This record gives sequence, structure tokens and C-alpha cells, in this order.
Amino acid sequence: MPSPAVLVLLAAAMCAVLGVAQQRRLRVGALHPGDGVPRAITVLARVPLPPAVRSVLAGTVDSGNLVAAGLAPDATAALIARARAGGAVVGLVVGGLAAVIALPMALLAPLLAVAVRAAPDRAVARRARARRAAIVRALPDLLDLMVICVEAGMALDPALSLAGDRLGGPLGAEVRATLGDQALGTPRRAAYSDLAVRTGSSDVGRLVASLLQAEELGTPLSTALAGQAEALRAARRQRARDSAARAAPRIQLVVALVMVPGAMLLILGVMIIELAGQVGVVMGGP
Repeated sequence: MPSPAVLVLLAAAMCAVLGVAQQRRLRVGALHPGDGVPRAITVLARVPLPPAVRSVLAGTVDSGNLVAAGLAPDATAALIARARAGGAVVGLVVGGLAAVIALPMALLAPLLAVAVRAAPDRAVARRARARRAAIVRALPDLLDLMVICVEAGMALDPALSLAGDRLGGPLGAEVRATLGDQALGTPRRAAYSDLAVRTGSSDVGRLVASLLQAEELGTPLSTALAGQAEALRAARRQRARDSAARAAPRIQLVVALVMVPGAMLLILGVMIIELAGQVGVVMGGP
């Protein structure tokens, strides 16, 4: 059996590996949100099924979630419907194979069917969260670029276009979509409101409200943008502090359940070995 010190080192290494993997997933989701459909959806959508069975198992797809994830609703809704049906069938098949091995495991079949059917929706939700987080992180930089452009004498829409092109990423794509809607005849207020709805972020909603209010009241745009950027940075710092506060009890739990018992076992083992040596000397042993 490994010593307690080895167990502690293995637990620490496992936590480090999981942390690095999670950070990599977040980074990839932030840098490339919406680049193609998640692999889980494409794999499950390839399961061959009759159209009648697929229509019964698929259900309806919310296009708002697809938009929030940066996916094209028209092209992706049918794919997700096929993936849902394929996931339900895959779950049933796996549960049936498990029942062949052990009959009581047949109870797992419906649970697996429900869980795998929900996999496409979970993948879309994860992508939407990563995309929303990337947009919120990029907002202060977008506002700083817009402040520079506005102070140089540019109007709101050209400044927004230039800042979005320079910034890139999911926020830049949303800015280009908003300006494209305006170019097709959508009023500015409606186009900006659609931007807040598509991103699903309260920070973007406050930014849109601030821009529209500044336009209506004639407030200098540079002042409004600079104040909004500072408010966003303050909110981001507060979220970081809240995340750190929520992480502290988890760290203490890991320390209490893993590191402290390992250290106590190590100390106790050394004390037992030393005591056994002393008792052996007293009893006339070697």
C-alpha cells in the first residue's frame, strides 16, 4: 500500500492536472466560441434513425440558445434535433448491453437515454457560457478603443466598427452583426437592443442603454464610454473576489480531507516506528 505522503502527492498532482485541463477548456472556449458545432452533437447526429422515431425523440430546439452560443439557428437546429434522437437511442442501446451483463442494470437504460439525449443541449449551454464570458471580458477593451476613436472625432457607428474590427473575437463578430443590421435598414435602437438580447449579458445591456441614453441626451460619448469601461472593470474585479471567496471553502475542504489526514498518518507512522524501536531496546531486543 502506498505511503500517506505518496497519496498526498498523487492527490495534489491530480488536482493540478484537472485545474490545467479546465483552464485550457475555458481558454479554448473563450478564443474560439462558435467555431463550428460541438463534436458531441455531430457524432450523435450521425446515428441512423427512421424519420418518425427521430421526430418523436427530438423535441423542439430553442433558437435563442443557439444564437447565444454563436451558432446559426437555421443550420444547427435540425442537427441538434437529430443529435437528441441519436443520443436517446445510444443511451437505450448501452443500457440494453449492460442488462445483458447483469439484469438489474436494465434499470439504467432509461436514465442513460435521458442523460445522453440532453448531451447536445449541455454542449450548447457550455459554449454559450464560454462565449458570454469572453464577450464580458472583452467589453472594457472595446470601450477603450471606442473612446480613442471618439476623441479623435469619429461618430459612434464608425468608432464601433473600427473598435470591433481591431478587437475581433466573439464581441467583434457581434458588433459586425449589429452594424450589418443597421446597414440593412434596422433602426439603431432596435439593432443595439438585439445585440443585448443575442449576447444574453447584463453588462452588454447596460452598455447599450448607456449608449442610447448618451445619444438621446447629447452627453459626450467619450465620457459615457470611459465611465462604462471603469464600471465594467469594477464589476469584473468584484466577480473575481466573489469567485475567490467561493473557492476558499472548497480549498479548505480539500486540505481537511486529504492533506491533513495524510500528514497526520505520516507523523503517526514515524512516532510508531520510533516508539517500537525504543520498546525493543527496553525489552532487551536489538
